[in-house]
Amino acid sequence: MPLTMNPRARAGAVIGALSVALVTGLAATPASANSSGWWTSPNKRAEGFYNSLTGRVYANDIRKDGYSAITQVRTAKHGYFVVDVKDKVANNGGSWKTPTLYSGVRFKMRVCAYKTKPTQCGSWHEFDK
Repeated sequence: MPLTMNPRARAGAVIGALSVALVTGLAATPASANSSGWWTSPNKRAEGFYNSLTGRVYANDIRKDGYSAITQVRTAKHGYFVVDVKDKVANNGGSWKTPTLYSGVRFKMRVCAYKTKPTQCGSWHEFDK
């Protein structure tokens, strides 16, 4: 039986295609007022994101180079600690935390490479919940 005639193979292909389309669409989606947009550290060692739909702050270690990734979120006005998310394994899986972010508060985030402390950090980017 050809692959296209097998219902399971066809369903798997459809799900696979939809998954790729969804991931591609999310990666190409510009930052809205309710998300931070994807940001990277210098030399593209790490990337991070705040997703308003899930409330998650993500960190993703991109390169297998001995560095980890850290995404730091602070309040924009006073720089108060909100959350640090570390991803220690460059397996494209990423790590996340779901902090409590309050409406009406402006936040800032940056993404850094990390060994014993944040280094090679990108600039701070502001966003709203």
